[in-house]
Amino acid sequence: MKKLFPLVIKCQIVIFCMLLQAIGINSFSQTVKAKEVPVFKKSLATVPYTESVILHSKLFDQDFEIMVHLPTTYHPDSSRVFPVMYVTDANRSFPMIANISFLLGFPRTDFPEVIVVGVGYKIRGLEDWSAWRTRDLTPTNVPTTDKNTREMLSRLSGREMTVNSGGAEKFLNFIVSELIPFIESGYHVSRTDRTLAGYSYGGLFCLYALFKHPELFNKADIPNKTKDMFIKVTGTDDYFNSLFSPNDFSYISLCSRGIEQFKIIRNKYLLY
Repeated sequence: MKKLFPLVIKCQIVIFCMLLQAIGINSFSQTVKAKEVPVFKKSLATVPYTESVILHSKLFDQDFEIMVHLPTTYHPDSSRVFPVMYVTDANRSFPMIANISFLLGFPRTDFPEVIVVGVGYKIRGLEDWSAWRTRDLTPTNVPTTDKNTREMLSRLSGREMTVNSGGAEKFLNFIVSELIPFIESGYHVSRTDRTLAGYSYGGLFCLYALFKHPELFNKADIPNKTKDMFIKVTGTDDYFNSLFSPNDFSYISLCSRGIEQFKIIRNKYLLY
């Protein structure tokens, strides 16, 4: 019995130490759990000096998202008017264009202060934007374009997409009869200094609009590297230069699909 007593004492000491260790670990874990991760209030970033409005088109029976970037010197109560630039593909490119205008506008440079109007759509995803830009920015229907674009967008979105090219005439009518009057009634924009800007299909639409209504826009911003592609497609630049002075446009570039579309425009609207 005497021999067992020291062993019992040792066992009690070991058990006591284990209990202390367990209590310590549990207390530490409770302390860690008690610390809360800070919660920050988050919101979507916005483009500086920009307003967004939903414009319902009676022509399309569809809502368009119109984004309007204002110069830093713009005041609603002022009578000063600003040149206006209408830009296609606003869902994708408007923040870049608006911020370029913002950077060039402050501090003041030789770059003119302009109101930038981006034409966009209410979309679930960029697949919707791509389908509608194909519809609105192309002057003629090209079945192969519809098929290839529809298959690609359906695969990307996981939805059955509808793509119908060839709606540029209707989209141009929307700009002329609904968008421009809306902008000119709500903002101090010039009615004689309008620019139309776009890239890729947007550039194609710009060409279409300029040839259909050369009196509507006095400037075109269709960015690219050289003018060679325009000459390659049309065979000459005489007609283009007869419409616009060299100071009124940027050089033009067309992708392969744009070349196919522009050949159709040339054959339908231009005489060489």
